[in-house]
Amino acid sequence: MGFTVGRLKVMSDFEATVRERALILTDGGIETRVMFETDIPLPPHVQVAALVTDPTGGPVLRRIYGSYIDAARSFGLPVIIGTPTFRANLNFVRQAGLGDAKAVQLLNADAAAMHREIRDGSNYGPVYVAGVIGPSGDAYLPEESLSARQAREYHGLQAGALARSGVDFLYAPTFPAVEEALGAAMAMGDTGLPYVVSFVLERDGRVLDGTPLHEAVERIDAAASPAPLFYSISCVHPSIAATALRDEAIFSDLVARRLKEFKANASPLSPEELVKLDHPEGDDPERFAAEMWEIHEDFGLRVLGGCCGTDDRHMRALADRMVDRR
Repeated sequence: MGFTVGRLKVMSDFEATVRERALILTDGGIETRVMFETDIPLPPHVQVAALVTDPTGGPVLRRIYGSYIDAARSFGLPVIIGTPTFRANLNFVRQAGLGDAKAVQLLNADAAAMHREIRDGSNYGPVYVAGVIGPSGDAYLPEESLSARQAREYHGLQAGALARSGVDFLYAPTFPAVEEALGAAMAMGDTGLPYVVSFVLERDGRVLDGTPLHEAVERIDAAASPAPLFYSISCVHPSIAATALRDEAIFSDLVARRLKEFKANASPLSPEELVKLDHPEGDDPERFAAEMWEIHEDFGLRVLGGCCGTDDRHMRALADRMVDRR
């Protein structure tokens, strides 16, 4: 992976940090913080991506992402911040009435530019920018997923826009079906940037389409070239991830080698249940950090962060654990 200069393949700073087996903090919740900490309505369909250039929403996003960099700064950890582009793909852009391919390119370019500004203005490093690519349909409905062939073409538009906009790597979270994740992997690999594929897991260790995690990793590693830099679990509570991974058939040697990241929800409630609430719901920061550190100790995952229901307090508590026990 990395990028090519002449015939020489050059490893990116992010790849080097991962290969050094460093502990890396990631950002935490974004949408849930906008929902529960502000009175800003999330725009339909594309949601936070539409706030980037909004005169009210833009500063709020910058504050939220900046709080995660500050959490990492307090403990001297590398940190990843992901662009708010989970829904900045063609289907959702069209549903929002914003246009077609040019609108996708603009939304993603604006988001990446914001993240570069946040990183450069933080006077801290390393801060790595992940270009976030979400599924084409509902992240919890495998039946809405694309075939691998369709997905490679579909996600190529967004992957290319993010890669051209200066992100450090590409990150595809919460894909509900392995076939669409494979196509997205191919599209991300086509850009030349390192990339990561992330799944939601059921308690039995299966992706939402029913594929066991180790089979999902085998399928993508065999068919995508280059293969992902690593794999990730996202958008589930630590108790769900721990139950899934404790099955020896799931936590195979392959999974132990290739799975490096976990971005967890603060609550065991489903995302659909969480967004219906009028208040944040989930574990307090110390309990969250303890559960996350147990995941690290039991399974070796070392890129750790948050998803729905988490905020900078959760990331600070987690970072404290990561530093004290390194």
